[in-house]
Amino acid sequence: MRAARCTIVREWQEAGIKTSLGNEWTTRSLKVMLCNPRMCGLRELDGELVRDMDDELVRGQWKPIITVEEWTAIRTIFDSRKGYFIGRDMKIMKPHQPDYRDHSYLLSGILRCGRTQPDGKPCNTPLRVTRKKGVKHHSYACLSKAEGGCGRLSRRGDLVDEYVSEAVLAKLEEAAFTASAGQVEWGKEDQLKDVVSRLDELTAQWNAGNITNNFFFKLAPGLEKEIARLRAESANFAGSAKVRQARAGADVADIRRRWNLPEKEGGFPISRKRAYIREALHTVIVYPASKGPKTFNPDLLYPVWRED
Repeated sequence: MRAARCTIVREWQEAGIKTSLGNEWTTRSLKVMLCNPRMCGLRELDGELVRDMDDELVRGQWKPIITVEEWTAIRTIFDSRKGYFIGRDMKIMKPHQPDYRDHSYLLSGILRCGRTQPDGKPCNTPLRVTRKKGVKHHSYACLSKAEGGCGRLSRRGDLVDEYVSEAVLAKLEEAAFTASAGQVEWGKEDQLKDVVSRLDELTAQWNAGNITNNFFFKLAPGLEKEIARLRAESANFAGSAKVRQARAGADVADIRRRWNLPEKEGGFPISRKRAYIREALHTVIVYPASKGPKTFNPDLLYPVWRED
């Protein structure tokens, strides 16, 4: 079915057919449309088809495109594929392992395509993992145009994994080194107390009838907004302080050692490594390589670091 969807999407893209929002069709948006019960004149709420008091399906006031039976068949096909691997020939293969939600590759969904599109905007599509027969290493590649990407960028996966891992470990070592020197106190407690006191005094004067409604409602919103801003800043500082404390107490040498060990020898599982990477990075933008020899160039990887 995925192959059929790709064919349909390519035909619609070539014909210039757009979605209701004016976007190009992708296999994902086509699947969402096909699974929507509005296609057959029904409505869905919280995963359940809407029924009336007599337990009859509620029909919409619009003309259905397909019958309920046809929609049910389509939905059944998609649902039957949940929880199973699907081969390139679209055959249902072995079931997912219980912990399938854990990614099998270090940077799945973290890398993004940095190729510039004809309209001048970056592609920005998350890269997926591909493997070629007879090749030991995996690759990270952009989705095809039919799937929402550009399909024109690919990078050797094991080398990207190694580079990003080293960058994240170095960041952890830097953070652990500087964490103890970080600011211990927020430093704006008195400022917050002052603004709260001013609002309390203003409210007391208004309750006593000493100031007009116009004067009170002119000043109060600004003070309330400042209080909310300072309280949010205080909460963010407290959260960052906990992160800094954790970093200061982290044994980065042990993290590095376990990072490079096989899991059966005490090494970290992929999920633990990804947690460290997610804490350190928003994403890694992969820029296209120039024509010529395909040598790995780390300068074409741009990590977007999180800020404390």
